[in-house]
Amino acid sequence: MKKKILKVLILAFLLTLMLGSIVAEALVPYTTYTYDVFGKMSESPDAYVPLTYINNETILNSIEKSNADNGKYTAESFGNIGNIGDVFVDELEHVYLADITNNRIVCLDEKYNLRLLISTFVNKNGVPDSLSKPQGVFVTESEIYVADTGNSRIVIFDKMGNFQGIVSEPDNEVIPDGSVYTPIAVSVDKAGRIYVVSSTTNYGVVSMNRDSSFNGFIGAQKVTYSVFQYMWRMFQTDEQLAKTEKYVPTEYNNLTIDSDGFIYVTTDSIDEGSQQNAIAERSKNSNYAPIKKLNPSGTDVLVRGGFYPPSGEISVNNTTSVENSISGPSKIVDVALGPSGTWSIIDKKRSKVFTYDEQGNLLYVFGDVGTQLGQINTNGLTAIAYQGTKILLLDYTTSTITVFKRTAYGDLIVEALQSKIDREYDRVVDYYIEILRSNNNFDSAYMGIAQTYYQEGNYGEAMNLYKYAYDTTNYSTAFAKYRKELIEDYVWMVPVFIVVFCIIFSAFSKYRKKVNLRGQKMKEKRTLMEEFLYVYHIMYHPFDGFWDLKHEKRGSVRGATLIFILTIAGYVYNAVGQGYLYNPYFEGISVVTQILSVVLPVILWVISNWCLTTLFDGEGSFKDVYVTTCYALMPAFICIVLSTILSNVLTLDEATILGFVSSLGLIWSGALIFFGMMVIHDYSLGKNLITSLGTIVGMALIMFIGILFTTLIQKVFYLGYNIYVELSYRM
Repeated sequence: MKKKILKVLILAFLLTLMLGSIVAEALVPYTTYTYDVFGKMSESPDAYVPLTYINNETILNSIEKSNADNGKYTAESFGNIGNIGDVFVDELEHVYLADITNNRIVCLDEKYNLRLLISTFVNKNGVPDSLSKPQGVFVTESEIYVADTGNSRIVIFDKMGNFQGIVSEPDNEVIPDGSVYTPIAVSVDKAGRIYVVSSTTNYGVVSMNRDSSFNGFIGAQKVTYSVFQYMWRMFQTDEQLAKTEKYVPTEYNNLTIDSDGFIYVTTDSIDEGSQQNAIAERSKNSNYAPIKKLNPSGTDVLVRGGFYPPSGEISVNNTTSVENSISGPSKIVDVALGPSGTWSIIDKKRSKVFTYDEQGNLLYVFGDVGTQLGQINTNGLTAIAYQGTKILLLDYTTSTITVFKRTAYGDLIVEALQSKIDREYDRVVDYYIEILRSNNNFDSAYMGIAQTYYQEGNYGEAMNLYKYAYDTTNYSTAFAKYRKELIEDYVWMVPVFIVVFCIIFSAFSKYRKKVNLRGQKMKEKRTLMEEFLYVYHIMYHPFDGFWDLKHEKRGSVRGATLIFILTIAGYVYNAVGQGYLYNPYFEGISVVTQILSVVLPVILWVISNWCLTTLFDGEGSFKDVYVTTCYALMPAFICIVLSTILSNVLTLDEATILGFVSSLGLIWSGALIFFGMMVIHDYSLGKNLITSLGTIVGMALIMFIGILFTTLIQKVFYLGYNIYVELSYRM
């Protein structure tokens, strides 16, 4: 009986744990997700879940508890928390808040109890002084740096709140005319150099020393003009140029610095269209990037190795939140550095956090607009900070900080990344396998395991996983190693292959020469093989070849059609047979589209050229134009097939070889068509050039007329159909 009761109690306990887990999961008021290579949102387990708030009530409660132990502050002396401009967490996990409304820095301990208030002080001249609307705070191991925005300066205190010094604004000669120095964010490197973001300065981050001496501007945003802007400004007068809006770089809105001295900066003033296009084009360029990582010289060195550039939301056209529908690219307003090389940016527009690894791969996205615990009010999210395994998000509209705790899933990701940094590759695989059990859509896990296999020399397995994660760069590197091993294992086959190839090529060359030599005799009827192999004579002797093609009937319509069909087949094969590196996102092809991509240009050329040359005394018939054009396509067919085969054995670093082969085929065929038209029409070089250009114009005209006619037919059909429907209703 006792054993049965014990079993029931254990079962009840397990059920309670399961139900508690389900309820806790249901209480998370947002969906955590990531994006796959096709830009499709994929849900994932929660990496962070909301834990608690830090607000005015939290701080007042801590004051009340501390007063029981003879605390330093009272509720009356503290008042109420005002608008918070920034949040910072030091190495002791103490939290610092920039209280703009009350002109002070609020210092909390790791449990969010009030520890210190910094507001007034006595400056170096012995004069009472105070902060004014501080918007930024940065803390080192021993000092607190405050962006004293209202006073246009940086004020330094020690950890106990004692005044240490003032870094005044740069000289007037440094700041351009008409600009105002307005520090809103500050960071300091290990050498003591101070980096400041001024909200009214668009020349980059201000670099200064402790003695207020100016070092320079770091990482000024590049100004990019559109073609229309360039052309329009060329025709404007000096007065018009003076009146029009000046094209100036965008300014930064926040920054932080890592232990190696690299500066992470964010901006939300990039043109939305340009930012959206950069996302759609998967641009690795930093011109329209809302987040940059600057080295001491100001060069952006951020690794953008993910499927899409680190710019926040990918599906920007219509992202639905809990309360409303939001569109357009993310508005990035802050960045925070997490453990194991991770870093996060926040989207003020959607109240979301986007976390990446050091390679720029998106790990997860969480957060939403709303009023529940774990949500942020509309346009309220303005700051983010890591506190150990927690994340703090600032809601400016309510002066509230939401604390999120990392889940077991989030722990696995961090442990896997740290193991990779420590080169503990066995542990990396174990962690990533555990992650995939929870989320089999986590592409970074496949890449992490693949990198482990690569380090171990298992290049084949690494290639398979890189392929699964669409990581073409690393796949190419692993493939180069795999290919090298394969060649070393079968090195004896290389000379055998070369010898066999040379023998086959030599035998084929002798055979076609023999056939072409035999075909020089006039015949009433030639075989298809003779007509087909004659194309090789044309490829190397175009003038003689095209002359004999027309006058001695060395070719025919059936031979030309065979070459035409082979060319079509070659381009279809190219679409389906390219190697993974050169067609990683293959999702099938439309055979009809591939066929039309070859047929339409050829047919349009033949029709247009025949129509035009008939008016300009061309001696070639429609048949001659068709046969000559098709015979000229042979180099394109050979080169497209060769490039397709090579794409399966070449790496990305050898892509120029493929480009050369494909371009060679097109140029060769283009030259044959040009000289073929010249021979069959008996034109001079100049006249043939003019008619060739006219043929291209004629092709465009035929297409225009065809589209116009098709549109007209559709409208007539719809008109007839609507009349029929109307009559059927009335009858």
